[in-house]
Amino acid sequence: MIFLLFPALSFSQTESSLDISGYYKNILILTKSLYSKEDIFADTSRLRLEFKKEIKPWQFYLTIDNEAIANDFSNTSDFKFIRSKQQDNLTAIDLDKVSVDNEHLYLKHSVYRAYLKYYSPKFQAVIGKQSIDWGRMRFYSPVDLFNSLAATELEPDERVGIDALNLNFSSSDFSGLNVVLAPAKNSGEASFGAKLSRKISTYDCAFMFADIRKNKVLGFLFDGYIKEAGFRGEFTYTLQDDKRNFPRVSLGIDYNFFGRLYLLIEQFFNGGADDNDTTALSSSYGESRKILSLKKHLSGININYELTPLVKLDSFTVYDWEGKSVFVSPQIRYNICQDFDLSIGVQLFFGRTNSEFGDYNHLYFFEAKKYF
Repeated sequence: MIFLLFPALSFSQTESSLDISGYYKNILILTKSLYSKEDIFADTSRLRLEFKKEIKPWQFYLTIDNEAIANDFSNTSDFKFIRSKQQDNLTAIDLDKVSVDNEHLYLKHSVYRAYLKYYSPKFQAVIGKQSIDWGRMRFYSPVDLFNSLAATELEPDERVGIDALNLNFSSSDFSGLNVVLAPAKNSGEASFGAKLSRKISTYDCAFMFADIRKNKVLGFLFDGYIKEAGFRGEFTYTLQDDKRNFPRVSLGIDYNFFGRLYLLIEQFFNGGADDNDTTALSSSYGESRKILSLKKHLSGININYELTPLVKLDSFTVYDWEGKSVFVSPQIRYNICQDFDLSIGVQLFFGRTNSEFGDYNHLYFFEAKKYF
């Protein structure tokens, strides 16, 4: 693995200054091929540069990625999922450039984020390549419609951007309206959404309607507290273009014990689950966003424990009630020094063939990340 350390960069905080930040990450993955069961590896190095300039009330954001994946399985079907994340498959404007794609190296350069933001207390507008997350759930989020993630995603903070006009209208009575317009190369891939938010008692609530790639979705979410425990939920009803209609429901509760132990429990029902194609989640990023899961009933548990201020243990578990399979991912994070983190962990999969997790192979990873 390659480790590259950058000195801290500082810039003046005047309104016209250009702020430059970012990170360098190296993540090594060891697992087996989903198809041939042979041992495979991928060593990913990513250099991210983030540029921000503010001229009130305007803010300009640009994030550029350079990513190299050294691997020994690029000629297999397992690599299709990585290639499916290219922007020409998912966004209106293709800002990716794959310069190398051979037997052992995949090199991609991309504009990860590029948007202009206007801000005032009662109105905000964002136009360009951005991340739009309407969801509140950690594992499966029915209302995260625009650029959702799988529950087993190794880098849950990384999302393929969406080209959109994102408008927020805020009022002084704890309510607001969010409108998203996302064009595409063809009309069948375009998306639109409107979300009306309102404070009801101690809960933040929202009602929404969206047209996501010809699928119409009605939804509702709430997020609040039961005494000191967090309580949230999401509900959607989808009318698909092929006339198949179904609900999705997710409920969750979390609690922080003594400031060091965090526990989260979520239950997910997926009326749109499709277990006819067991390779859909692993072969195509686009398809995985549509179906979310192969099975209907899934439970997720997240346990986070702070051993010391610098060392944290994190564990994610998802249980598939229909297929009797389970996904377990414990990891440990160590803040070795300021702005430099090390993580090591595993993803373990158990269950029978054609269950939610039974066809996957154990995965081991080591990550080093340096912010600057």
